[in-house]
Amino acid sequence: MLTPAQQHFNRVMAERRHASREPSQLEMTAYETMLHRLRLDKARLSRVQSQKAKADLKRELLPDYQPWIEGVLTADSGQSDDVLTTVMIWCCDCGNIAEALRIGQYVLRHKLPMPDQYRRTTATVLVEEICDPVLAAFKANPAVAPVAADLLEALRGLTLNEDMPDEVRSKLLKALGYTLRLTDNVESLTAAVEYLRQAAVLNPKKAGVTRDIELLQRALKKSGQPADGEGADGKPEANNTETQTATPPAQPKAKLETKKPAAKSKPAAKKRTTTARQKAAS
Repeated sequence: MLTPAQQHFNRVMAERRHASREPSQLEMTAYETMLHRLRLDKARLSRVQSQKAKADLKRELLPDYQPWIEGVLTADSGQSDDVLTTVMIWCCDCGNIAEALRIGQYVLRHKLPMPDQYRRTTATVLVEEICDPVLAAFKANPAVAPVAADLLEALRGLTLNEDMPDEVRSKLLKALGYTLRLTDNVESLTAAVEYLRQAAVLNPKKAGVTRDIELLQRALKKSGQPADGEGADGKPEANNTETQTATPPAQPKAKLETKKPAAKSKPAAKKRTTTARQKAAS
């Protein structure tokens, strides 16, 4: 653990380094010191095999980096910083989603590159590092939301205009849908259906949400709310339209038209019968 004096020094050095166009030797040395600390901590993590144990160790290490992070965010210069982006990922791994999003907003706004070992964009890394554990937790226990809906909504807003694979964005929408479906709020349930439908559109083969959509729509119907379609691809809505267009031909007018000729033929039949009787009488 850092002493209060060390914490203050790191924060000031981070703020000065990012505020200066040409950092001084002292400021550069402070950054190199943080990178050295990061390399040592990564070496410790590499010797741990358990993912849970790694997350616990990262949670233990993060407070030593917090003063540097605060200095970087305060300076708001947009300079590349591997310490900052690595800490963002570690926050995701530890379940500190709020802090990960706070740093992520800065990284995305300044379009900072990710560390070399991450061959993905910042938005893709954020979504996968947050949503993969969420979906795994829902698979183990569908009745418990591991991350609050407002944090997932914040992640969606943060990455809305960022480029990423459709399959990755589908994970975020699926995680949102699964989280919102646990509420009793009709608006949230309706939003859950929409998110799951969008997830199915983006990843039709592997989203696996068709049954979830059907169950949510039934729940909405029971609550007296109109269900917005019956399936993820909207096919039942098309079937309803076909049924409505097929109904009009069966009108009573067609039956009346078929009876009119029969009504005209009856007098002719009576005349033929009368003529036959007259002939028989003569």
